[in-house]
Amino acid sequence: MLNNILVIADQDIDQLAAMEKARSVALDETRITVLGFVPASAGVDDKKIALQKAVDTHFSDCASATCDVVATDDIAGYCRQYCADNPTDLVIKTGNRSESLFYTPLDWQLVRELDCPVFISTLQKWRARHTVMATIDVESKEPHQIAMNKKVILWAQAWAQKHNCALHVAYCINVQKALAELDIVTKDEVEAKKAKDVEAKLQAFLKENAIDYSSILIKAGEAPRVLPSLANKLKADLVVIGSIGRKGLKGALLGNTAEKTMHKLRTDIAVIHPD
Repeated sequence: MLNNILVIADQDIDQLAAMEKARSVALDETRITVLGFVPASAGVDDKKIALQKAVDTHFSDCASATCDVVATDDIAGYCRQYCADNPTDLVIKTGNRSESLFYTPLDWQLVRELDCPVFISTLQKWRARHTVMATIDVESKEPHQIAMNKKVILWAQAWAQKHNCALHVAYCINVQKALAELDIVTKDEVEAKKAKDVEAKLQAFLKENAIDYSSILIKAGEAPRVLPSLANKLKADLVVIGSIGRKGLKGALLGNTAEKTMHKLRTDIAVIHPD
């Protein structure tokens, strides 16, 4: 599953969560590349010495782990070109966030612009058997969403099987905000009317794709609020979510449902993109 992992060490290298997660998921034959960055006008020698020391510590038993330090003012652009030129199955980066800010501009750019899965790590360590929650939109009839659902769920299952995790599948039944606010329909009413039909669709989808799952979670509301709530209820360590991505000014202004959901998640996040 993961033959080539890129770890982005853009922060001070004493924040080693991304390296720790990379080592946890790497196979014996996995090639791990750790890239550190400094401004274009800065020298790389001091950071390269420190980064090499960190890599030697975390990947002492991994012969194929290498590192480099790049002087550039466009980290996202460099990573995008690196992934285009080199086979990359997963990009791992420690997320920088606060209660008022989702992540740094670099985190946003990587999530939106890279085609391979992007793993944004928290500083929290995994439990011995961590819990994975995959989110899909089973009611959509759009071909790109159907393809995305399959890609997300297969990726999540492969991860869960490899790391002996419990896999849970979550779906949010959309309730038009305006209708709910006007009491024309309540979330409970929508959930009562649609939950059984949605669960049947989910079970059929999971059976069709031979997915071994622990539970199905369905709740009505707004996805950016409901899905983090479900993840918190599960005590999920990792949430796997699909994103079509929005680039440029449109993306900066609008974002998308996946990004709005990610803003409220307090877990590790794996963002899967369409082919």
